[in-house]
Order: sequence, then C-alpha cells, then structure tokens
Amino acid sequence: SGKSEERNLLDENTILLNAAGVRKQLEKFLDFNPSLPHCAEMVNNIDWFKNFTFLDFIRDVGKHITVNYMMAKDSVKRRLEGETGISFTEFTYQLVQGYDFFWLYKNKHCKLQMGGSDQWGNIVTGTELIRRKLSKEAFAFTCPLITKADGGIVSSDVSKAKGGAIKTVTGD
Repeated sequence: SGKSEERNLLDENTILLNAAGVRKQLEKFLDFNPSLPHCAEMVNNIDWFKNFTFLDFIRDVGKHITVNYMMAKDSVKRRLEGETGISFTEFTYQLVQGYDFFWLYKNKHCKLQMGGSDQWGNIVTGTELIRRKLSKEAFAFTCPLITKADGGIVSSDVSKAKGGAIKTVTGD
C-alpha cells in the first residue's frame, strides 16, 4: 500500500474471517471443487510456519538473503529515511513473504506470484530465495494499485459518500 506505518497484527479469529471473505470473493472467478483437475486451492501459511522455529528460519531462510539485498528495496529505504524508521518485524516481512513463495513453489509447484506493485520487493525476494536455494526459476507479476483521484489507495471503506472517486489510468 506504500504506507509507512506498521502493519496491524491480527488475532487468529480475524485472520480466519478475512480468509473466508477472500475465498467468497475468489469463488466468483475460481472453482475450488477438489474433484476437478487443476482446481483453485487456498492455503494458510500458518500451516508451514507453526512449527518453524526462529532459529530454523534464520538458518534456512535468512542466510540466503543478505541484509544488503533487503536494504536495497525502495520500501525499506523510504522507511529508513522517514521519521518513524522500520521495525524488525517490518524489515523481515519480505523474508516471510519470500519464504511463502518458496514453500508454494516447492510444495504446490507455484511458479508465479502476482500482487500489487507495492509488493514487488517482497515477491522478488521469493524468486531470489527459489533461485538461491533450489537453483530454479520463478516469476513475479505486479500491477499498479487502484488509486483514488487524490492519489490515495482505494480500500474497502471507499464510497461516494466518503469522497472515494476512483482515478482511471489510460495509456499504452
């Protein structure tokens, strides 16, 4: 989102409710019927992180991505140059998301991760982890976030009553 604040750490119940909401939205476009070949599948990274200790994480993930690589990300640079700085949690988030892509590649044969352009650094950390640990190739695809006419990020609370006119971008 390009925000400079800490992300909210959600409780398990909120995460489950959010996941159910995302699935409901995706069901309009994807078929989750497991009897079909190549059906959509939703997974939760708690399934591979719940028994992954911090020491295992820094040994198996952290050693493959340098601090220099992490510091070169625009999102990290902006936070370091800002007044509030960046917490360890926010700084290492790219390793968590990168490991998610690595796990999905290795266990679910996922070769492409897509997201908003604000996630580019996190996504390519995953492609880099796959390259370094497995000597394989994975791909990243991002697209610009939809913004309001004033340049703000569109969120779920945007409405005409709140002045949330969406800016459209045209071009090649």
